[in-house]
Amino acid sequence: MSNKIICIAREFGSGGHEIAIRTAGKLGIRVYEKDLFHMACKYGELSEKLMQSADETATNPFLFRTVHEGNYHVTRGMPTSEVLFELQSHEIRRIARRESCVFVGRCADFVLRDEELRLLRVFVRAPIEKRVERKMELEKLSREKAAHLVRKMDKQRRKYYETYTGEKWGDPTGYDMCIDTGTTAFEDAVEAICVRYREM
Repeated sequence: MSNKIICIAREFGSGGHEIAIRTAGKLGIRVYEKDLFHMACKYGELSEKLMQSADETATNPFLFRTVHEGNYHVTRGMPTSEVLFELQSHEIRRIARRESCVFVGRCADFVLRDEELRLLRVFVRAPIEKRVERKMELEKLSREKAAHLVRKMDKQRRKYYETYTGEKWGDPTGYDMCIDTGTTAFEDAVEAICVRYREM
């Protein structure tokens, strides 16, 4: 039997990260999110510090000419953002072939669409006011700063997803489950995902 993979995309502040952690814990599988960045840098033989700073100038086509001349993982002239996407995609496919797990973000649903896997694609959303209030509470931000952060991160995630997939971020037709944490408790969301996972 092929591995079971849960891909969770989420609006900023919707609780998608926490739901992913709880779901993985309940199912006894690993969750991969930010660690994919570290793994991609290791695979690509690239400096994490360099890649983080380069992310801010992702459109610079000359970066790797001076930084990593001769690295066979990097195509000369490829923007940093594309390098990161390709390296993270490689790691996502490698992990998915090896084990059942949860991926958070990173266009994993798109990256794995042609793999022979049992895939559960989940999108977690919530009304913007709920997400702003959650960030105010968690990060001790003013309403104005929290609202700015939520809008900024949503815009960033939408642009990232739509740039690399050509598909609309958050479109219900692109997912197997859409969960609104404005009306659904986290524990109920976790249970619903676990039920679908076990049925795969």
